[in-house]
This record gives sequence, structure tokens and C-alpha cells, in this order.
Amino acid sequence: MSLFSSENSRKPTDGWQRLYWLTAALMAVAVAIVVSNRLDLVIGDLLVMQNQKSIQPAEQEIVIVVITEETLAQFPYRSPIDRGFLADLIGALDAKAPKRIGLDILLDSPSDPEKDQKLFEAIDGAGAPIVLASAGAGNGLTSSQLTYLEGVLNDRLSGSIVLESDTIDGAVRHIPTILDNASRPVPLFTEILAGNRVSNQARPGRILYKSVADDSPSAFPKYPAHTVNLLPDEWFSGKIVLIGTDIPFSDRHLPPLGVANASLPGVEVHAHILHQILTGRSLPTLNWFLRGIFIGLAAVLSIAAVVRISRPRFIFFGLILATGLYVLIGYFLLAADVLLLPLAGPPIAVFSAALLASLLRWWQDRSERQFLETAFSQYVSKSVVRQLTSGKIKLSLGGEKRKVAYLFTDLEGFTSLSQSLPPDQMGSLLNEYLDNMCELITEHGATIDKIIGDAVVCFFGAPEIDDNQAANAVKLALAIDAYCEGFRKTLNDRGIPLGVTRIGLHMGDAVIGNFGGKRFFDYTGIGDTVNIAARLEGANRHLGTRICVSAAIVDECDNSLFRPLGNLVLKGRDSAIACFEPCSKDTMNSPWMKKYLGAFQLLSVADPGATNAFAEVASLNTGDGPTRFHLERLRNGAVDTQVTMWEK
Repeated sequence: MSLFSSENSRKPTDGWQRLYWLTAALMAVAVAIVVSNRLDLVIGDLLVMQNQKSIQPAEQEIVIVVITEETLAQFPYRSPIDRGFLADLIGALDAKAPKRIGLDILLDSPSDPEKDQKLFEAIDGAGAPIVLASAGAGNGLTSSQLTYLEGVLNDRLSGSIVLESDTIDGAVRHIPTILDNASRPVPLFTEILAGNRVSNQARPGRILYKSVADDSPSAFPKYPAHTVNLLPDEWFSGKIVLIGTDIPFSDRHLPPLGVANASLPGVEVHAHILHQILTGRSLPTLNWFLRGIFIGLAAVLSIAAVVRISRPRFIFFGLILATGLYVLIGYFLLAADVLLLPLAGPPIAVFSAALLASLLRWWQDRSERQFLETAFSQYVSKSVVRQLTSGKIKLSLGGEKRKVAYLFTDLEGFTSLSQSLPPDQMGSLLNEYLDNMCELITEHGATIDKIIGDAVVCFFGAPEIDDNQAANAVKLALAIDAYCEGFRKTLNDRGIPLGVTRIGLHMGDAVIGNFGGKRFFDYTGIGDTVNIAARLEGANRHLGTRICVSAAIVDECDNSLFRPLGNLVLKGRDSAIACFEPCSKDTMNSPWMKKYLGAFQLLSVADPGATNAFAEVASLNTGDGPTRFHLERLRNGAVDTQVTMWEK
């Protein structure tokens, strides 16, 4: 049972107070970062969209041509997109005298050689500059695809089409900054289309998505690729034309909150970025480090206000005024396209820090008795907690020799089961199992020593003296066995092969106390009694039982019924220990049990008739583990009740 020690209560020094304020600031920063991660994105999305205006017809210089499901229906295969069709599409668009054409389709693998050749001739022979799509090794392309793509892009205009999704919600909010192997910015597809040969994106900023007019499904003119030949030339003349796909579940991206569409095709996201570059607009944002600085500074200033200003009314009035001023400045910086500040994180940090500073002062005044009551209530019964907090029981480093009853439990086959179940299901199962086990233990007045995986160890007789610890330990063992068997049956019915819970009980002297040190100690027991209880738990595996109790326990239980299992020489010991299994009154009065007791009596005096006697018991109760165990021993040459256990 692990607990943290507590120093005696005392008035804190200035050094302790500074530590409290620092703790409050750090906690406020953590709270603000966690809470505002999503909130800052939502507020930023709404404010950015509110600051945008619909693109007017006179301003439109971008046209999107999309390959749709109707387009693909014309071809015998979907992927790669028919290169002959793409060649004809580029030729038809080039005849309409566009300013530039951008092909937002990766040419990363060969198709029909004649159609490939036709497409490359159309690209190289076009009057308008053709910008091709590029991507790097980190974007899911194989080495052969990268090699082919590099050959296609060689001596041709190209730019990266990679878009970056926000890790919080997957939305595409920022203009990507793509770096090559030498950490140099890679020109974007949209930058090349805008006429820039070298990337000039100093740092990623927000994509200023244009709002969509009420009568249009897109912010930009968008036409199906298979209809281009039917459309007027003036719809494309002098404009930048982007060719891409608009197919469900393919190259679609989640836009920020406030954008009308639930998802956008990648080519439309590039159109928004291109328009932003052409108009020279940008909206820088703070990276995670600078955002953390802003939030940290807000928390520190809030703590300083709490420390320096004695009147709470002035403190909170000043914090509200400062927060309002910060939000107002942030709004004006956004409206001027200067900077998008985090508008949720710093205010949350301000008020979290002020609240935590007050809570820390209150925590500082809590007494050691409250600490002990809170800590020990997780480990021992309420009656024991009352004695601890009243001072009747002292906790001190070191130990004292006490007579205790130790109980060990272990769940059979847990390791193999944990490897066959998903981690979340395994964790839920184990937590439910241990929670109910610990509840039973504390209800029966035992002290939990430790939990190791699925194994639970507890004891009676400390820190509170228990004159009936043996009987109480047996009652607990039976309660645990009843619960575990019910739990096992429930899971088995659901197809989960949970094994039995084995229990070992022994009583004797042990050194009980706090071991470890002043800062961290383990309230536990050491000695032979502990080891024997652990060995008895393991003996169940061989005996075919679920509960194995030593004679030391049985001798103290006048009102309980037990059947003998044998005299066990446990591993690491020279002398044998008589062991028993607790049984109900009905079981003890059953015909097969009476036969078992008679057979065991014959075995105890080395009577040769013991073999036939145990065989008769086995015919009456085929599932009895101890009967099968002794019958097998007798047939292998055993003559008495002494059993040497070579394993733990």
C-alpha cells in the first residue's frame, strides 16, 4: 500500500509561497492550453470568415475545371485518369487562351504509352504555361512512383500540392510550408501558378477562404471537364484554370468552421490559396511556441495581480478590463490582416491562474489529518481511517512484529487473455475486476498491500489489531470467490475466456510497517508468513482448487467448515504445512464429500485402499480437482498425504 508522506503543518515561508504561485501559473497554462486548443480554432474560424467578402464577378480570375463521376463514367477505368482525355482537355483549354493552366493531378505512374505520349506533347506544346503537381516521399508515394514523377516533372513547371490538416480536428486552415531535404521551402503549386518561381512564404498563415455567394455552390466558377468544349471561350480567356477532381471520398478536405461546404475538393482549396496570393493578402498566426508564451505571460500577470492587489474586487475588475482590451486589440489586428492572435487561451489562463491561486491558498491550510483521511480511505475500511485520523494508530517509518492473516489472489491466464483482447477492452475489464475486488476487501476490513497487474494482496491485523482476523480472512476469501466466479461466468457467456481467481490464505507473524523512506513509503509486510500465503495461492493450480488455506487459519476458525487437501512442502521450505479448502455445510454433507473424507483418512495412514476409495469419489464427482489430484498421485506411486511442491 503506497502512500506519500506529509510534512507537519506550518506557516509557509516566502520561498514556499513563491512555489505556490509558480505552481498556480503552470497549472493555469496547462488548463488554458488544453481548453483553448479547440476553442481558439473555432473563434478564429468564425472571425476570419466574418472578415471575408464574396468574390465579385469583376474580381474573378480563377476558373476550376473538375473531373466528376460523370466524367469518369465515359472511361473503361477510373485510375489513372485517362491520359488521352487529359491531353484533349488541355488542348481544348489552351485554345481558349487562358493565362495559365494548373493540373492538380499527380502523374506518378505510367498508363497507356500512346496516351501518355499524347498528354506530354499537349503539355509541352501548349501556348499557355502548364503547371504540374508535385509531392514528396512523405506523402504516401512509393520509390517507383517518385522516380516516375521526377522524370515527368523534369524541365517542366511544377509545384507542391500537399495540404496540411490541423492535428486538432483535421481541417485545412493554413497555407502549407513544405521543406525539401535541405530544409529549404519548396515552391507551392499555387505560387507557380501565380507567377512566382521561388517560395516566398516566410511562415504559414491562415487560408483566407472566400465566402460563397448565396446562388453559387462554389466561390469560384467551376465546370465539369467533359463540358469544356461546349463552353464559351471568354469564360477561360486570360484566366488561370485549375484542373482537378471533384469525386466523393477522393482528395477531399475538411474546411474550417464557417465555410459553407462540408468538405472541399483539393483543387478548390488550391483556388482559395491562389486567390489569396494573387491579391497579396496574408494573415500570419502564432506557432505553438509563441502561443504558449502568450498564455504563460497572461497567467504570470494574473498571479502578479493576485499577489500585489489585496482587494479582490479590484483584482477581478482589472482582469476583466485587461482581457477585454486584449480581445479588442486582437480583433483589430485580424481586421487589418496583421495577425491572428489566440483569443481564447490568454483569457482562460488569466482567470484560471486567479482561481488556482485562491485554491492553492486554501489547500495550503489543510491539515495532516485531512490528508491521511483522504489517502487511507482508498486502502482500508472507514473504521481504520477513523482510528488513523484520531491518532490512536501511529504511522511511523520502520516496522513492528504483528500477527497477521495474509491473503493473495491471482487471475489464471491473464497474460494470454491480455494479448488476445484490444487494449481498451482489456483495460475496462481489468479495472472493473480490480474495483470490485478492492471494494470487497475494504468492506471486510482488510488492508490492501499492493496490486500487481491482476494480482491483489491484502492482510488483516494491521494497522488495526483484529482478534478475529482468521475468520474474517476466510469470509473475505469466500466473498471474493463468489464474486470472481460470477464475473467469470458472465464474461465466458460473452465469449471472453476469463480464468478462475486463485486465493491463498495463511496467518502468522510478519513485520508490518512503512518501508521506503521519508518522502515515499510502502505500508506492507515482510516475512515468512507473506511468502507462505503466496505459495498457497500458487498451489491451487496443482490441487485443482480455487482457495487454499493453511492450518494456522483453520485452527482459529471454529465456525467454518474445511476439507483437508494435503500436507504441502512448499518451494523453499523443509517442513510440510497442512492445507485445507473452505466448504459450505451442504457440500460437507454431500455423499461424495463423505467418501472423499474417508478416502483422505485412508491416504493419511498410507492404506493401500486409498486408490480405490478416491476412484469411487471420482465416479461420484468427476469435476472435483483434489480428488483427481490425489488419484493421479496414488497411481504414480504416492502413498501418503505429503506433497512436495517444486513450483511456486
